[in-house]
Amino acid sequence: MRTWIPAAVVFVVAAALGGGAAFFMGSPPAVASGTRASEPTPTAAEVRRWLFGGNALFASGEAVPTDIDVARRTSIAPSQTPWCTVLTCADSRVPPEHIFNAGLGRVFTVRVAGNIAEPITIGSVEYAVEHLHTPVVLVLGHERCGAVKAALGTDSLGPNLDALLDYIRPGIRGITDMDEAIRANVGAQVEALRRSTLLGHLEKEKKVVFLGAVYDLDSGLVTLLDGEAPTVAHPHAEGSGH
Repeated sequence: MRTWIPAAVVFVVAAALGGGAAFFMGSPPAVASGTRASEPTPTAAEVRRWLFGGNALFASGEAVPTDIDVARRTSIAPSQTPWCTVLTCADSRVPPEHIFNAGLGRVFTVRVAGNIAEPITIGSVEYAVEHLHTPVVLVLGHERCGAVKAALGTDSLGPNLDALLDYIRPGIRGITDMDEAIRANVGAQVEALRRSTLLGHLEKEKKVVFLGAVYDLDSGLVTLLDGEAPTVAHPHAEGSGH
Protein backbone atom coordinates (compact mmCIF):
# COMPACT_ATOMS: atom_id res chain seq x y z
CA MET A 1 0.00 0.00 0.00
CA ARG A 2 1.41 3.36 -1.01
CA THR A 3 1.56 6.26 1.40
CA TRP A 4 1.82 9.87 0.28
CA ILE A 5 2.89 12.61 2.65
CA PRO A 6 0.34 15.47 2.55
CA ALA A 7 1.23 18.61 0.63
CA ALA A 8 1.29 20.59 3.87
CA VAL A 9 4.28 18.65 5.15
CA VAL A 10 7.59 20.33 4.42
CA PHE A 11 11.14 19.13 4.66
CA VAL A 12 14.30 21.14 4.17
CA VAL A 13 16.86 19.70 1.79
CA ALA A 14 20.46 19.60 2.97
CA ALA A 15 22.77 22.49 2.19
CA ALA A 16 24.21 20.52 -0.72
CA LEU A 17 20.91 21.04 -2.50
CA GLY A 18 21.41 24.77 -2.37
CA GLY A 19 20.32 27.42 0.05
CA GLY A 20 18.17 25.30 2.34
CA ALA A 21 15.22 25.55 -0.03
CA ALA A 22 11.96 24.13 1.27
CA PHE A 23 10.17 21.41 -0.66
CA PHE A 24 6.52 20.49 -0.36
CA MET A 25 5.69 16.83 -0.27
CA GLY A 26 2.67 16.52 -2.49
CA SER A 27 2.30 14.93 -5.90
CA PRO A 28 -0.09 13.58 -8.50
CA PRO A 29 -2.35 11.29 -6.47
CA ALA A 30 -1.41 7.64 -6.26
CA VAL A 31 -3.76 4.71 -6.51
CA ALA A 32 -3.53 1.27 -4.99
CA SER A 33 -1.95 -1.48 -7.05
CA GLY A 34 -4.46 -3.17 -9.33
CA THR A 35 -6.57 -0.01 -9.78
CA ARG A 36 -4.32 1.57 -12.36
CA ALA A 37 -7.16 2.28 -14.79
CA SER A 38 -8.46 5.01 -12.46
CA GLU A 39 -5.10 6.70 -12.08
CA PRO A 40 -5.41 10.37 -13.10
CA THR A 41 -3.16 11.90 -15.72
CA PRO A 42 -0.98 14.56 -14.10
CA THR A 43 -0.51 18.00 -15.63
CA ALA A 44 2.84 19.19 -16.96
CA ALA A 45 3.30 21.36 -13.87
CA GLU A 46 2.62 18.39 -11.57
CA VAL A 47 5.05 16.19 -13.50
CA ARG A 48 7.74 18.84 -13.31
CA ARG A 49 7.33 19.15 -9.53
CA TRP A 50 7.32 15.37 -9.18
CA LEU A 51 10.51 14.97 -11.24
CA PHE A 52 12.49 17.50 -9.26
CA GLY A 53 11.09 16.28 -5.97
CA GLY A 54 12.38 12.82 -6.82
CA ASN A 55 15.74 14.28 -7.82
CA ALA A 56 15.98 16.14 -4.51
CA LEU A 57 15.47 12.85 -2.65
CA PHE A 58 18.05 11.10 -4.84
CA ALA A 59 20.68 13.82 -4.44
CA SER A 60 20.21 14.02 -0.67
CA GLY A 61 20.44 10.26 -0.21
CA GLU A 62 16.80 10.13 0.92
CA ALA A 63 15.59 8.13 -2.08
CA VAL A 64 13.69 4.93 -1.36
CA PRO A 65 12.58 2.07 -3.64
CA THR A 66 9.49 3.30 -5.43
CA ASP A 67 6.85 1.48 -7.46
CA ILE A 68 8.98 -1.59 -8.19
CA ASP A 69 7.07 -4.31 -6.36
CA VAL A 70 5.32 -7.29 -7.93
CA ALA A 71 1.89 -5.69 -7.65
CA ARG A 72 3.03 -2.63 -9.57
CA ARG A 73 4.76 -4.74 -12.22
CA THR A 74 1.70 -6.86 -12.87
CA SER A 75 -0.73 -3.93 -12.78
CA ILE A 76 1.08 -2.11 -15.61
CA ALA A 77 1.86 -5.20 -17.69
CA PRO A 78 -1.18 -4.80 -20.00
CA SER A 79 -0.37 -1.21 -21.02
CA GLN A 80 1.66 1.85 -20.13
CA THR A 81 0.74 5.40 -19.15
CA PRO A 82 4.06 7.11 -18.35
CA TRP A 83 4.05 10.58 -16.85
CA CYS A 84 6.97 11.98 -18.85
CA THR A 85 9.45 11.33 -21.63
CA VAL A 86 13.17 11.70 -20.96
CA LEU A 87 15.70 11.87 -23.80
CA THR A 88 19.09 11.37 -22.22
CA CYS A 89 22.58 10.04 -22.81
CA ALA A 90 23.41 6.34 -22.85
CA ASP A 91 26.10 6.98 -20.20
CA SER A 92 25.88 4.29 -17.50
CA ARG A 93 26.08 6.96 -14.78
CA VAL A 94 22.89 8.66 -15.93
CA PRO A 95 19.90 6.34 -15.34
CA PRO A 96 16.87 8.68 -15.26
CA GLU A 97 14.65 6.33 -13.27
CA HIS A 98 17.15 6.45 -10.38
CA ILE A 99 18.00 10.13 -10.76
CA PHE A 100 14.31 11.05 -10.42
CA ASN A 101 13.43 8.28 -7.94
CA ALA A 102 10.83 7.00 -10.39
CA GLY A 103 9.38 3.50 -10.48
CA LEU A 104 8.10 1.16 -13.16
CA GLY A 105 5.98 2.74 -15.84
CA ARG A 106 6.57 6.36 -14.82
CA VAL A 107 9.25 7.43 -17.32
CA PHE A 108 9.35 6.74 -21.05
CA THR A 109 13.11 6.75 -21.53
CA VAL A 110 14.95 7.31 -24.80
CA ARG A 111 18.73 6.93 -24.49
CA VAL A 112 21.48 7.55 -27.01
CA ALA A 113 25.04 8.85 -26.68
CA GLY A 114 24.98 12.64 -26.53
CA ASN A 115 21.18 12.72 -25.98
CA ILE A 116 20.78 13.60 -29.64
CA ALA A 117 17.47 14.23 -31.36
CA GLU A 118 17.99 12.38 -34.65
CA PRO A 119 15.17 10.75 -36.68
CA ILE A 120 14.95 7.54 -34.66
CA THR A 121 14.95 9.22 -31.27
CA ILE A 122 12.56 11.92 -32.49
CA GLY A 123 10.22 9.17 -33.66
CA SER A 124 10.37 7.57 -30.21
CA VAL A 125 9.53 10.89 -28.56
CA GLU A 126 6.70 11.48 -31.04
CA TYR A 127 5.25 8.10 -30.13
CA ALA A 128 5.39 8.88 -26.42
CA VAL A 129 3.77 12.29 -26.76
CA GLU A 130 1.10 11.47 -29.35
CA HIS A 131 0.12 7.95 -28.32
CA LEU A 132 1.04 7.79 -24.63
CA HIS A 133 0.20 11.45 -23.96
CA THR A 134 3.21 12.32 -21.83
CA PRO A 135 2.78 16.02 -21.01
CA VAL A 136 6.49 16.68 -20.43
CA VAL A 137 9.56 15.95 -22.58
CA LEU A 138 12.87 16.46 -20.79
CA VAL A 139 16.18 16.48 -22.64
CA LEU A 140 18.79 15.62 -20.02
CA GLY A 141 22.48 16.17 -20.63
CA HIS A 142 25.22 15.55 -18.09
CA GLU A 143 28.62 16.84 -17.15
CA ARG A 144 31.73 15.12 -18.56
CA CYS A 145 29.74 13.82 -21.52
CA GLY A 146 32.09 11.80 -23.72
CA ALA A 147 30.04 12.40 -26.86
CA VAL A 148 30.18 16.17 -26.44
CA LYS A 149 33.90 16.00 -25.67
CA ALA A 150 34.46 14.04 -28.87
CA ALA A 151 32.33 16.52 -30.83
CA LEU A 152 34.54 19.37 -29.63
CA GLY A 153 37.44 17.68 -31.42
CA THR A 154 37.97 17.25 -35.12
CA ASP A 155 39.37 13.72 -35.34
CA SER A 156 37.40 11.08 -37.19
CA LEU A 157 36.19 8.23 -34.98
CA GLY A 158 34.83 6.11 -37.79
CA PRO A 159 31.70 6.45 -39.92
CA ASN A 160 29.13 5.53 -37.28
CA LEU A 161 30.48 7.67 -34.46
CA ASP A 162 31.13 10.53 -36.88
CA ALA A 163 27.47 10.35 -37.95
CA LEU A 164 26.43 10.62 -34.30
CA LEU A 165 28.75 13.56 -33.65
CA ASP A 166 27.32 15.37 -36.66
CA TYR A 167 24.12 15.81 -34.65
CA ILE A 168 26.07 17.55 -31.87
CA ARG A 169 28.63 19.72 -33.67
CA PRO A 170 26.26 22.31 -35.22
CA GLY A 171 24.81 23.19 -31.83
CA ILE A 172 28.19 23.72 -30.17
CA ARG A 173 30.01 25.41 -33.04
CA GLY A 174 32.41 28.09 -31.79
CA ILE A 175 32.32 26.84 -28.20
CA THR A 176 35.47 25.58 -26.50
CA ASP A 177 34.37 25.25 -22.87
CA MET A 178 33.11 21.74 -22.08
CA ASP A 179 30.35 22.71 -19.65
CA GLU A 180 29.07 25.41 -21.98
CA ALA A 181 29.09 22.93 -24.86
CA ILE A 182 27.06 20.42 -22.83
CA ARG A 183 24.41 23.04 -22.08
CA ALA A 184 24.39 24.24 -25.68
CA ASN A 185 23.94 20.70 -26.94
CA VAL A 186 20.92 20.16 -24.69
CA GLY A 187 19.38 23.38 -25.96
CA ALA A 188 20.05 22.40 -29.56
CA GLN A 189 18.42 19.00 -29.10
CA VAL A 190 15.34 20.59 -27.50
CA GLU A 191 15.04 22.84 -30.54
CA ALA A 192 15.48 19.85 -32.85
CA LEU A 193 12.52 18.17 -31.17
CA ARG A 194 10.46 21.33 -31.56
CA ARG A 195 11.17 21.30 -35.31
CA SER A 196 9.27 18.03 -35.56
CA THR A 197 5.99 18.92 -37.28
CA LEU A 198 4.05 16.69 -34.91
CA LEU A 199 5.78 17.78 -31.70
CA GLY A 200 5.71 21.44 -32.67
CA HIS A 201 1.98 21.22 -33.32
CA LEU A 202 1.33 19.50 -29.98
CA GLU A 203 3.40 22.13 -28.17
CA LYS A 204 1.34 24.92 -29.77
CA GLU A 205 -1.79 23.12 -28.58
CA LYS A 206 -0.25 23.08 -25.07
CA LYS A 207 -0.32 19.30 -24.98
CA VAL A 208 3.39 19.00 -24.26
CA VAL A 209 6.07 21.05 -22.51
CA PHE A 210 9.76 20.77 -23.41
CA LEU A 211 12.46 21.14 -20.77
CA GLY A 212 16.24 21.08 -21.02
CA ALA A 213 18.45 20.22 -18.06
CA VAL A 214 21.92 19.02 -17.07
CA TYR A 215 22.77 16.36 -14.50
CA ASP A 216 25.72 16.86 -12.16
CA LEU A 217 27.52 13.54 -11.70
CA ASP A 218 29.04 14.62 -8.39
CA SER A 219 26.10 16.21 -6.57
CA GLY A 220 23.36 14.14 -8.17
CA LEU A 221 21.37 17.29 -8.90
CA VAL A 222 19.54 18.12 -12.11
CA THR A 223 19.59 21.80 -13.10
CA LEU A 224 17.27 23.37 -15.64
CA LEU A 225 18.95 25.20 -18.51
CA ASP A 226 17.08 28.39 -17.71
CA GLY A 227 18.50 28.31 -14.19
CA GLU A 228 15.05 28.47 -12.65
CA ALA A 229 14.81 26.69 -9.31
CA PRO A 230 11.89 24.31 -9.72
CA THR A 231 9.21 23.79 -7.13
CA VAL A 232 9.21 20.13 -6.29
CA ALA A 233 6.86 17.52 -4.94
CA HIS A 234 7.33 13.81 -4.54
CA PRO A 235 6.10 11.00 -2.32
CA HIS A 236 8.61 10.06 0.35
CA ALA A 237 7.67 6.43 -0.10
CA GLU A 238 5.67 4.90 -2.91
CA GLY A 239 4.90 1.22 -3.29
CA SER A 240 7.05 -1.71 -2.29
CA GLY A 241 5.54 -1.69 1.17
CA HIS A 242 7.68 1.30 2.27
